[in-house]
Amino acid sequence: MKKPKTYEYYPILSVISVIIFYIAVYAFGAYVMFRLHLASGIIYLIYLLMLEFHVYKDACPHCYYYGKLCFSGRGRLAKLLYKKGEAKKFCEREFNFKDFLPQLVAVLVPVIVGIALLVSRGFHILTLIATLYPVFNWIVINPLIFGKLGCPHCKQGKICCPALDFFGQKSNKKK
Repeated sequence: MKKPKTYEYYPILSVISVIIFYIAVYAFGAYVMFRLHLASGIIYLIYLLMLEFHVYKDACPHCYYYGKLCFSGRGRLAKLLYKKGEAKKFCEREFNFKDFLPQLVAVLVPVIVGIALLVSRGFHILTLIATLYPVFNWIVINPLIFGKLGCPHCKQGKICCPALDFFGQKSNKKK
């Protein structure tokens, strides 16, 4: 089997696709949270901003793609927000379930709230779609994004990647 080509800069169409899928999950989550109450919607949006800035701060400055167009577009944005870090810090990171919990919360809370809204306030087609899409995204789209568009072409993953190690795939991290 032929090894996938690694990218110095990801193709712009791939990056745009990934960004659209991320924004869709966040937008549907925000829709559900705003349907619950204005305050819950605002709190959810603040949480998403904090979540994204946490990723930019802790991972992106140390990544190979800092300042470059990575699969999610975050490498370019990180350069606008933070100074370049040390590559070895990316490799030193250890991932466990608690590292993914904030992202899980960003998806599961709106799903749970959406189900509660559908039960308590009755059927509403947009609420149903907004509730189901994040689940569909995690089960169907994320494996395509990470399995086909992102990870196989990632130069950082060839160097070391704590996420690959956590999910049981091979990275070149020195043990």
